[in-house]
Amino acid sequence: MQAVSERTIAIAGIIERYVTDHPHAADTAEGIRSWWVARQRFGDSVDAVQEALDYLVARRRLASSVLPDGTVIFRAAHPPDDPEE
Repeated sequence: MQAVSERTIAIAGIIERYVTDHPHAADTAEGIRSWWVARQRFGDSVDAVQEALDYLVARRRLASSVLPDGTVIFRAAHPPDDPEE
């Protein structure tokens, strides 16, 4: 398994806190960078945010969905009222 950078862990923490506070939130990597992460860590690239998103998806903390136009959306893996939980 590849080592995860401190930057990736920090960004992942911000994203996890955001979905904890907003369990039904969903957005693209760019939207997450602009709206969820930039409030606390200005200047992170979309690539850095994507690394954190991939990390969270691999750990089943987030889920991703591909829209018909190919856009990828990320959201909490299981919102609190999700019967799958």
